[in-house]
Amino acid sequence: MILKFNWLILFEIYLNILSSNSAIFHVAQFGAYPNDNIDDSRAIQLAVNRAIRSELNSTVVFGAGIYNLSSAINITNAINLTITGQGMSETLLVGNNPIFIFTAEYCQGITIRSFSIDFDPLPFTGGYVVQVNNTYIDVRVVSPHRTDVNRKVVSIFRYDPMEQRPAFGVKAYQIFQSPPNNVSTTIVESGVLRLPIERRYEFVEGDPIVALFDLPANALSIKYSSDVFIESITVHASWMMGLLTFRATRLTVLDYHAEPGQGRWLSTNSDCMHFTDAREYINLSNSKCHLTGDDGCNIHKVYLQIAEVINTTALVLKAIGWIEPVRIGEGIRLEFTSKQKPFTSYTSGTIISSSLTNSTDSMLFLFDSPVNISVGDWAYVSDRLTVTIRNFTVENNRGRGALLEARNIDMQHSTFNRTSAPALFFQPSMFWREGPGARNVTLSNNLYINCNEGISQHKGIITFLPDPVQTNPVIEDIRIESSTFYFGNFSQGLIQGNNVNNVLLTGNYIATNSSQPLITICNSRNMTASNNTVIDTQSKIQEYYVFDETSPCQMNLSSLIDLPPSAFNSSFAPPVNIFQ
Repeated sequence: MILKFNWLILFEIYLNILSSNSAIFHVAQFGAYPNDNIDDSRAIQLAVNRAIRSELNSTVVFGAGIYNLSSAINITNAINLTITGQGMSETLLVGNNPIFIFTAEYCQGITIRSFSIDFDPLPFTGGYVVQVNNTYIDVRVVSPHRTDVNRKVVSIFRYDPMEQRPAFGVKAYQIFQSPPNNVSTTIVESGVLRLPIERRYEFVEGDPIVALFDLPANALSIKYSSDVFIESITVHASWMMGLLTFRATRLTVLDYHAEPGQGRWLSTNSDCMHFTDAREYINLSNSKCHLTGDDGCNIHKVYLQIAEVINTTALVLKAIGWIEPVRIGEGIRLEFTSKQKPFTSYTSGTIISSSLTNSTDSMLFLFDSPVNISVGDWAYVSDRLTVTIRNFTVENNRGRGALLEARNIDMQHSTFNRTSAPALFFQPSMFWREGPGARNVTLSNNLYINCNEGISQHKGIITFLPDPVQTNPVIEDIRIESSTFYFGNFSQGLIQGNNVNNVLLTGNYIATNSSQPLITICNSRNMTASNNTVIDTQSKIQEYYVFDETSPCQMNLSSLIDLPPSAFNSSFAPPVNIFQ
């Protein structure tokens, strides 16, 4: 082992001399060979380190074939670095532990492209319940899922093998648990795996289920980096999210996919994509999320709490429920909200400097002008982000199609097919410390098929629902146009409009099989519709909208609602065809 280690060091020195004028680093030069079933982590890390130190426009190149990784590849302080395979069907990176595949921090110009990611062992399993009691369920595992032992089961949901998606309608359920450290999966007999549970829940013998194991790592993680380009990547499995970015500036995602391996009932355990506190822009196009364990994509800022007011220009901010340090950066503008109205900004200030406190989750910030705030109030980065989404598909996932807590969103030519929860969910949330309320949103030429039929249903295929519900609008300027909606047998309404202002619904084709109102309104203003076609496949809609008067919703807090039947009696073909 010592001789091999020394040889690798000498080999790296030799390559440093040979490649001093080269910007291309083949992982094979460092000892990473495909298809040999040998751990390639160290050799790949050497190639990446050498490329970073070259300070050139460097490219790390994988050949065709399968590479095995037992540990994450760390990319730190890279400048204009490209990591590339030979294509999604040609280069496969397999994690042999619950790891990140690539984790990048503090990079300027990083491109990751042209390969697929998978894990062996898998982060989940699937099969049919054969026995259930108050402390465990026994599951006959269906190939290619496996009977992996010593796994912590954090979640179990019912699957529908005929429809090949998470169960829907009355058969939908999911349990979440925090299993004790001394309880894990065991083998009962050949092909039968025992899953510990906290109580009996809703399990019935014969139920097809998917069990998700502990969630320690995302497949791709990009933090505190700029000019990030993700292209032609397929994630077949991930222990948590497929792609996570944290404070990425200028982010492009092109031809990215979460796609289960052959015969599997799941791809990623959690979100397909998750973008936290992105800056300037996110461009997402030609991508697909299939059979993911949660949302297709989630875009949001992070709420920080005012822990201490030193003076009017010096504040200590604390992260609640986040493990990341509160490193926001100088020259960044923050908006402040009160404890009573956490989604309504009442003042703002620009950071001129910051310093760490004695706590790892708080920092002292100095501002360029006085800010009149109180301890316990909230702050988030002033949202100048622009989100452009084109040709994005989410289908058969367990959660929402897209959770959008950002401003300046333009989504077009996208498809949401059989999502368990709403296709589009607009929810600034103090439970998750995510926001702000969406503003300036255009949703155009999109297709919605049988959405909002399973777990975590709400009252709309498109749902606006702050958490907690407010007495005033906090989501504003929404245009829904030239889109096609097909209701499933268990779909709820078209729109749930809580705390939303200035919504226009125009030029849409709506095929429903329910007599229930299309739109539910709570504490909202300026909702209008025109030139929509409604096809009732079973029964006539009795009324097109209804007020939700469940506290704190009040009819008198909604106004300027212009949704007459005439706005829904046009006659035209679907603007987006299901067969296109």
